[in-house]
Amino acid sequence: MPIEHGDVGCWVVKCNPVTGTDYFAAIAADDEAQGPVPNLHSDSWCLSPRSGRSRMVSPGDLIALWVTGPKNPGVYEVGWVVENREDPSNSIGVPEPRKVHYMGLRLGADNHVPRGLMQATPGLDRCEQLRAPMMSNPSYLTVDEARVLARLVAARVSEDVVVAARWNTLLT
Repeated sequence: MPIEHGDVGCWVVKCNPVTGTDYFAAIAADDEAQGPVPNLHSDSWCLSPRSGRSRMVSPGDLIALWVTGPKNPGVYEVGWVVENREDPSNSIGVPEPRKVHYMGLRLGADNHVPRGLMQATPGLDRCEQLRAPMMSNPSYLTVDEARVLARLVAARVSEDVVVAARWNTLLT
């Protein structure tokens, strides 16, 4: 069943440090330069060019980064979309891939929201990311699911961090 933009509480982009970007090595290098987490930074991830959802992602939308794989999967960043555009530099065919640019707040290894907690939390236990973990970018959380995730994030980091990531809008 197709979704509409109003169904989306936040977009979820995924990476697998085993088969793709080594997220943990990348943030370790960045942490030396930027200081301890949580910290606000700009980043980007590829979106599937075959998914109609990739064109629905809009500036201002909330976004979460899910790091998958065998070691400590879960939500490691929350933030908001700055730009979503075609990325011809990565094009190997038609259609051209898209890249979402966002400002994200790294939660870090100690503050990330682990998959097990999401599975055990009513309101998140049936979210798309848990039901269809192999789905291409982007997946999404409904508005109600994003509110539950925002409460979990708010319980792990300071209010200032939640505000900086713009996720306080889900806590009203």
